[in-house]
Amino acid sequence: MIDLSAFHQAREMAVAYIGIDYSKSSGKVRDNLRKKGVADVLAEQVIEYLKSIDYINDHRAARRVARRYEGRRLRSRRAMVYVFIQNGIDFDIANDEANRLPDDCETALQLCEATFSEREDVEDVDIMKLLTRRGYHTTIAREVIRKFKKT
Repeated sequence: MIDLSAFHQAREMAVAYIGIDYSKSSGKVRDNLRKKGVADVLAEQVIEYLKSIDYINDHRAARRVARRYEGRRLRSRRAMVYVFIQNGIDFDIANDEANRLPDDCETALQLCEATFSEREDVEDVDIMKLLTRRGYHTTIAREVIRKFKKT
């Protein structure tokens, strides 16, 4: 049985943390409640309640995080899974949302176009370093380098 006053107090703390943003992940809210001394069981109950009224939605939070990684900040799908997890999104949802992102070949080419304005002056090694740092597989990186240099 839950203590209703403790539940209401924890819910108010969570709502105050989320504010009007609506795109905080359940993991971030959970961490915030734990920091404020809320018991794990109570924090989970509050999060489940807020999910049931769509105040917390990890899919929405993941889409918001993904929007921050465009242009020169693009990452591979695999790297985005880790970015989502670091932002408090559960692995299954992180994986689903990463699979909804554009194909790695497409985003790698966009990253090269956003980063390197002079195609002729850039070395293949520099492109390869950038793409592998951003989580792209070397096979994809080689293919993208060929396409990038060709256009």
